[in-house]
Amino acid sequence: MSDDNHTVSLEMLRAHLAAMESNVEQALQKRRQAARNLRAVLAANSEPLAISILSSLDGLSASDGDFKGGLLQRWAAEFPDDMDLCGLRKVSVSGSEPLRIWDQARAIFGHAVSMSFDADHREALTACIDQPGCVGVLGWMTLAGSGQWWPILNETRYHDLRIVGAWPVKGSDTPYAAIIARGPLGTEAGTSTILMAHDDHHKVSRIFSDLELDVREFGRARSLVLFEVQVRMSENDPRLKAAKLAGLDGLRVVGALPAYPRSGK
Repeated sequence: MSDDNHTVSLEMLRAHLAAMESNVEQALQKRRQAARNLRAVLAANSEPLAISILSSLDGLSASDGDFKGGLLQRWAAEFPDDMDLCGLRKVSVSGSEPLRIWDQARAIFGHAVSMSFDADHREALTACIDQPGCVGVLGWMTLAGSGQWWPILNETRYHDLRIVGAWPVKGSDTPYAAIIARGPLGTEAGTSTILMAHDDHHKVSRIFSDLELDVREFGRARSLVLFEVQVRMSENDPRLKAAKLAGLDGLRVVGALPAYPRSGK
């Protein structure tokens, strides 16, 4: 190939690439507007950042595409942009394996957002309460060595926090990380509800069975139990009132999760 032909070919390839990049940018602009419209609807009864995280993970977990291929790559490019647009400013990370949990948090939220590690779970959760636009990534509730951080959510100061996601969303029976953000949550995203109650006499499964709901326990700490039901419930659902009357003191919604083949314990 002559030098002239080589130059012409490079110029043609560069022009073609520039045209494709322009198309991609236009598509991204249209997607951002569609994402804004979706968030506006989702946030009507929810905290925008929390419901956006749950909705995005919900869509990813429900997808039939190749999770290790283009689907995950596209989601990893789109999700940080969505988080920036809905106000994410910091990720507070805590877990018994610092390097691994840090890598998981980066895999979720990307490299542009500010991120810090706190050895003390309480400090990580406090950041989510005190700092606007902050979410937490902590070890999954059922993992050994997770430090039983979830009982902190029962303290009045942390009542606004919600568990809004699991990571990874596919590929194993038990997730590695839980995602925490300020609530409340509506019922527009997710397939299950996470609840907490005082259950001294281990009645939670029976009480919810009477309501025709199956319970999957995540853990117990003294009288507290953290559990999941495979339906989405609002925070003023009449079934929760019935369960309280049946003897579950302090029963309340503390989160929601997307579809996931969770093993429970």
